Amino acid sequence: MVQFKTSNPANNWWGAIAAAFEDGYIATNQAGQIVAFNPSALEILQISESQMEDPNWWKSPAAGALGRLLQERKEFSGQKIRQDVPHKKDCWLQVTGKALHTLTETGYILTFKDVTNYLEVNRSLNTIISSLDDIILEMTIDGVILHVWMNRSTRLTLPWMEMQGNSAYQYMPDRLIREIQQLMREVMLSGKEVVRVVQDPLARDQQVWYRIRLLRPGTANNTFIVSIHDVTAENKANEELKETRTQLEDSQQIFKSIFDYSPTGIALLSLTGQWLDVNASLLETLGYTREEMLNLTVSSIIHPDDINKAIAQMEQVRNRKINSYRAERRYRHRDGHYIYMFLACSAMQNPDESIRYLILQMIDVTELKHLDSEARKKNIILHATSIDLQQKIKQLFELNQIIAHNLRGPATALISSVELLPELENMQEQEALLYHMKNSANAILNTLNDLKDVLARQINTEQLPFTHCDLEDITRQLWSSLNQQVVEKNAQLKMHFRVPVIAYSRPYLENILFHLINNALTYTRPEAPPEIVVETWQDDDQIVLMVRDNGIGIDLQKHGEQLFRYKKKFHRGYESNGVGLFMIRNQIRTFGGRINVKSEVGKGSSFFVYFNNRVHISKDDE
Repeated sequence: MVQFKTSNPANNWWGAIAAAFEDGYIATNQAGQIVAFNPSALEILQISESQMEDPNWWKSPAAGALGRLLQERKEFSGQKIRQDVPHKKDCWLQVTGKALHTLTETGYILTFKDVTNYLEVNRSLNTIISSLDDIILEMTIDGVILHVWMNRSTRLTLPWMEMQGNSAYQYMPDRLIREIQQLMREVMLSGKEVVRVVQDPLARDQQVWYRIRLLRPGTANNTFIVSIHDVTAENKANEELKETRTQLEDSQQIFKSIFDYSPTGIALLSLTGQWLDVNASLLETLGYTREEMLNLTVSSIIHPDDINKAIAQMEQVRNRKINSYRAERRYRHRDGHYIYMFLACSAMQNPDESIRYLILQMIDVTELKHLDSEARKKNIILHATSIDLQQKIKQLFELNQIIAHNLRGPATALISSVELLPELENMQEQEALLYHMKNSANAILNTLNDLKDVLARQINTEQLPFTHCDLEDITRQLWSSLNQQVVEKNAQLKMHFRVPVIAYSRPYLENILFHLINNALTYTRPEAPPEIVVETWQDDDQIVLMVRDNGIGIDLQKHGEQLFRYKKKFHRGYESNGVGLFMIRNQIRTFGGRINVKSEVGKGSSFFVYFNNRVHISKDDE
């Protein structure tokens, strides 16, 4: 039933207009009052007649977008708005607004219809199309395009939307036309869907591939649905997958060939240490059969001294701390003896990066170990021989220096004692002086005897002899030979020999100690009686001899580089020829040792002699 309301009965034509509309209809007069509406309007908006006629309701938020349009009174056509309607989750209206003018009245009308279902169907259709191919065409058998749907941009660039209503063959290259016509014939004959993948359909020298699919929607008409989809990425992925599979098959074949025929022993090992597979080379090396090997664990044939390191390295791989390692181990041969194997181990991973198994490559290096041992022995012999040759050259020069230095001290002490003896009247003092004269003479005699033995051995091309030298005995003897300086300066000697005896050339050792102690007695401070400390200790494979004093010290920052050079003097007013330190450094180096010094001016010096353990070569080895 049409409802209308007006102050002028002559305007009943508003109601007559409303009765002509099937869609919702609302009319307002010039003042904006509702003057007419139809039942469709009430049904669509789900409101009552009283609400429809109430001006305040149309100004309230409940009137929604339609209320705003009535207030604006603009002309438009087919505008879609979202309208709040009771008991409907989502409602869309298609609205048209129109102003009407007569001789007696001016008004405004809105017509609207509910298009919610249409939009949902259209949205669903678009969703379906967007999930399908790039381009979908509806074509006649003559090639006329009836409809076009485009899902996304495509490299198959043709004016698809312009082609709608025209023949597609006006736009396509001959190759593509022939392809589509051939597909149409196949569909007509079979009545089934036909699919073809075409490379570069527009013949533009592009590396692109498209899948063209044709089917008939029914037999009632002669139309075809043509879908065109860009499968370039898919095709390239398939080609890459095919190439990857080929490479994988090749790799597997190569690995199998290497595994089976390699002269190197190869094995697959589980993370628990179980042999999974072994090649023929490894079986031959270890002497086991395949069945015997697969029933063993790797730890059961590793030498007991190597097992802990092997377990530790496998644990590192298992915990993903390392992916590979190399090692040299001993493995038990089936006959019971052990052989040396050099191995490289790496982890084979699964796609999820977990470890599948370990790959071992193993080489028997037992013979190389024996050869290496022999080579090292001969190298030691060669090195020792080289040292001996150098020694014999240096000793000729150094022995002359030793004679001059080692005899000068005792001889000077002896001459001084002879000159002093007539002046002494006390018998006890004379006996003490004679005792020291005797010690000096014995020191000279011992030195001459030692040098005589050395020269005799050198003439016979023998090595400089090494003997077990008692350090305390030698030190006390040297201290006694320097008694005159000791007494004059009231010097004190302290000895601490944690290594009391060393194997060394006694003349060389005496000369080293003599010069270090003599220098300590020479370079003293007047205000401080000399305190000299001689110590030895073991430092790894070296024996260390230290001579420390509290004398005037040396400015190492100034003289450090020249300290052991020939005829270098660093203190004025002291009797010295600058040869002592030079000579003892050469003597120490002769047997592979070295000498260091720590010193502070005004506080004293400490000299450290490092004696290396010398390699003794027997006559048979030579």
